[in-house]
Amino acid sequence: MTCSTDRGIIVWHEAADGDLHPQLVNIKELKANLDAQWNARGDKICVGSSSGHVYVGKFNADVNFWVLPAQTSDKPLHRASVTSVRFDPGSGHVCASASADGKVTISTCYDKDLDAAGKPTGPFAAVNTDDEFPFEFKNEAWVNTVQFSPSG
Repeated sequence: MTCSTDRGIIVWHEAADGDLHPQLVNIKELKANLDAQWNARGDKICVGSSSGHVYVGKFNADVNFWVLPAQTSDKPLHRASVTSVRFDPGSGHVCASASADGKVTISTCYDKDLDAAGKPTGPFAAVNTDDEFPFEFKNEAWVNTVQFSPSG
């Protein structure tokens, strides 16, 4: 997967002939996409943008492209550029985002179609809601990156 300052995101998949082919991503972002990550199963992606929005989405087979809605539709989750986004490694039910506004947020991103079938582990395995914000940490400085420990 690649994301860039031209607002584009492309998911590259390997075809039967071994070549890489691009898949389209539908994201309504007006500014640069700065960071992206797959969940551990490879069926969801999260993207952080310079507008402060965090997007989490999945592949939609009906229209043959990835759909990434913003986690908050009325206003951005952060007041400055999102510098880092990460799924928790055990379940993929939450996403952490870090920003130049000094804020780290953990938000839920449970998808009943994808996550109900898996066997999640870690401290966020019981999360079964979407678009809630159970944790927020305000730092006094710009946050460059965020990462979960291997155990979540």
